[in-house]
Amino acid sequence: MAPANRAVFLDRDGVINDLVPDPETGTPESPYGVDDVRLMPDAAEAIKRLHDDGWFLVAASNQPAAAKGIATIEQLQLVHHRIVELLAHEGAALDDWRYCFHHPDFTGPCDCRKPAPGMLLDAAEEHNVDLARSWMVGDADRDVEAGRRAGVRTILVEHPGSAHRRKGAPSDAVVRNLSAALGIIPMGVDR
Repeated sequence: MAPANRAVFLDRDGVINDLVPDPETGTPESPYGVDDVRLMPDAAEAIKRLHDDGWFLVAASNQPAAAKGIATIEQLQLVHHRIVELLAHEGAALDDWRYCFHHPDFTGPCDCRKPAPGMLLDAAEEHNVDLARSWMVGDADRDVEAGRRAGVRTILVEHPGSAHRRKGAPSDAVVRNLSAALGIIPMGVDR
């Protein structure tokens, strides 16, 4: 059997792509349209460096807009494809993308919506990921909690727009962006 992969699980909005003002509340949230998609300035380069260093990269993102009736699944898929396209234009790619389209108020409970660890655990099982050697990088308490529950180390990105999603869940490290996380995640070792 092949040795287990070490992985970095990445939240999407606020880590890979920037947040945009919600059309109704003005609160920074996920983009619902392709014209609103902008990569975080450091994301593509950081993703390339992680990939080049041998990390298996998985996005794990809650996307409840369709469950709430704010956007359609098709709109959310177009946003996903735009993010993939923008990353590819910069020479970056992730190995897997995991989305939870549920919201407990509209679809009932599920095992995949962070802070539940379902997306991480399912990806780990499918891709032979050693969770003890892996990391979760996100900008909200629910990302940190999902990582903790999955048994990975955690890094909180303090994106200014997602401060409303943080109340102080303890993480292994706190950084300003994904590039800064590369100073925490062991690079160049344990391939």
